[in-house]
Amino acid sequence: MSRQRPIPESARALLAQIPPEFVDDGCSRSPDAWFGFDFRWACRIHDWRYCTRAHAPGAMGYGAKVRADGELEQHLRASLPWRWRWAGWCYKAATLFAGGWGAFDSCGTEVGDRCRHGLGIPAWMMNAGEP
Repeated sequence: MSRQRPIPESARALLAQIPPEFVDDGCSRSPDAWFGFDFRWACRIHDWRYCTRAHAPGAMGYGAKVRADGELEQHLRASLPWRWRWAGWCYKAATLFAGGWGAFDSCGTEVGDRCRHGLGIPAWMMNAGEP
């Protein structure tokens, strides 16, 4: 049984900006729900934040990753009852220690016409000759 706590308004606004053709993998190698509370939406936003092709040139620096990981933690904490909010920290820690850098900013032209998220190469990337 899956339960859903209200998605914060700021997160709903972000979700509305993500095109429907964007492919995410949920919370990657972690559960998309804990204790019956579904937070796949939070991981969809996190995947969006990690996709090079979804953002303007120069937007994918270290600060962007730190903000994306912190946002994931906050969204997970908002998704869970107070007694399980520590899980947000666990997911944030996983992005730091379990391979988050391998996924962040990895949708350049070298991955082909479509990245793992299903997005084509944006004009700015083609014009810039992104490696």
